[in-house]
Amino acid sequence: MRSRSALLFSSLVLSMSVVACSGDDTNSPLPASGGGSDASTDATTNHTTDSGGGPSDANANDGSSTGNPTDGGATDGDVQQLVTTVGSGVTATAVTINQGTAIGGGESTGATPSTLFNVLADSKNAETVVSAADPFDRTGSVPDTAAGFCDYPDGSTPTRVSYVTGAKFDGGTDPMVPLAPFYFPLVYTSTVTTTPHGLGSSPPIVGLFDWRPKDIDEGLVAAESDDFGKTWYFMQTVLELNPDYTNPISGGYGTSTSTGCPSAVTGTNASYVSVNGTTADDGWGHAAIIQLPGASGASGQYLYMLDRNTANIDGGTVSVVDNAPLHVIHLTSPSEKFPIWNTNNSDAGANDIKSISSALDNTPGSSSPVVVQDSVGLLNPDGIMAVFPTSSSAAAGSEVTVLYVQKILNGDNTGSTALPTAQQCTKAPVSGKINHDIANVRLATTTDGVTFVDKGIVSGLNDPTTVDYNKTRWVSPRGTLIDINGDGSRWGLYFSAGNCLDGDSDAFHFIGYAESTDRMHWTVYNDINSPIASINTVKATNQSDATSVTIPANPPVFPTEYWFAERLYAPTAVQIDSTHLSMTFAGYGVQTPSADLLDYRQIGNVVLTVSKALPATTPNNINAH
Repeated sequence: MRSRSALLFSSLVLSMSVVACSGDDTNSPLPASGGGSDASTDATTNHTTDSGGGPSDANANDGSSTGNPTDGGATDGDVQQLVTTVGSGVTATAVTINQGTAIGGGESTGATPSTLFNVLADSKNAETVVSAADPFDRTGSVPDTAAGFCDYPDGSTPTRVSYVTGAKFDGGTDPMVPLAPFYFPLVYTSTVTTTPHGLGSSPPIVGLFDWRPKDIDEGLVAAESDDFGKTWYFMQTVLELNPDYTNPISGGYGTSTSTGCPSAVTGTNASYVSVNGTTADDGWGHAAIIQLPGASGASGQYLYMLDRNTANIDGGTVSVVDNAPLHVIHLTSPSEKFPIWNTNNSDAGANDIKSISSALDNTPGSSSPVVVQDSVGLLNPDGIMAVFPTSSSAAAGSEVTVLYVQKILNGDNTGSTALPTAQQCTKAPVSGKINHDIANVRLATTTDGVTFVDKGIVSGLNDPTTVDYNKTRWVSPRGTLIDINGDGSRWGLYFSAGNCLDGDSDAFHFIGYAESTDRMHWTVYNDINSPIASINTVKATNQSDATSVTIPANPPVFPTEYWFAERLYAPTAVQIDSTHLSMTFAGYGVQTPSADLLDYRQIGNVVLTVSKALPATTPNNINAH
């Protein structure tokens, strides 16, 4: 398989068309003070659904890349402080990762997990490009769904494939493959990882990526980039859902002998019940990190994870996902090459962080036990969206403020949060899906990383009652905060969002931008009709007034590419220099992975230009000091 890497990568570039979350709540679903914004998100529409009509007048602007402000909390005469553009010819690129031995510790600490590149390596799996232009479209035929994840020798028990390429890391000879199926990135600078270990010469950044091969497995992968997010090098996999329990490197203390392999190469783990009681690829995701003030990066970081388990909470009638608290792990032993947990030792329990089951049930006598706690005070959390950085001189115990997304599953048509029928989405134009979730962006504070004080719903970013395709109904729990002046007086926010046009509360239609002076009231400048980025152009009959609309009405700041033509979300940015940001995000080329298992969950990157010189410390995505 290795000898075919160059050929297969070329094939992936061509065949993939260029390269490679219910519950009850006592709070109203409405924003605390009026006005919704326009930031949408979805993965359901990249097709024309109405033959007539040009751009809608609603929310349209004069054709520039920056939209008119929406009314959520804005004051008359409010002026946008930071405008986002891209340089001439700049487009987003689908990024790559080495498929080989980990940066730290060599082969004993593992290697990059399987990718879509490995699925394509199976000669029975193929993809057909239907349209190579907006609206992009392609279809995949993938009979061998577990290809690359496991080997299936004739008449023998399947075994997990290892992509170790040598006793030690050598990124220069490893194949570089598309970073897929990975999504929901968190990219940040760290006071722990300070020296480049890959092949680039820029200051290192750390990326956390949700590795999630459809209905097969899920885990959190950490990687390093030394060229501002264009290429990545594998560091470690932790909290895997379906590890190979027969391999000590995988962790997973207990008596299970499962390898995590489906019974046949044509199978999945959709019906397999994991050791911790969940199925398919419903592990832990939406990773976020907060570094508390007054503590070093090696001792003050807390990791937050959403439990995707769709089964009901023990003794209850509602699902774990979006009803249970977030899982919280105090990262007591990150290191230069192991940003989550240093597993490069032979101590008892050294690998417990590597699987969900062993993180929950540690090896007896573990020298550095993994303690999984539950967040307190966050309401129906779907994930922590962004962290407002504190002063570098803030004392231990100082408050840290976060934005988080509350998701009330089926909230708009059930229980105390039910809305009038006229404020509920009808079937989405292309997918035919209907979604009844309510999403609120909320503010909260914490002093200990576990217990939070909810401060209420912020206004301006979305309107959970809108059925207008020109507005924003749902927001995704990942964004990037910009301290525009360096003193907390004005905040910018890159975010992703969507509406009834998508039929999905995951909010992946566009990347937008908003600003605030008080963290609670936001004005959106780049909305669904003047976005930073967008999925395919969609023509449809607007649910709100039956007029024909074209979304977006104006071209996005950077053009749509095939690999994010139907889902686009989780923008996370770091600074290159005072007027340039490296933005990493996730995209799908199809509405759902089941439509094409070769074209989903691709990590991308784009260089943004901003109109004002930013302080050197912004963005600071985890409050690192």
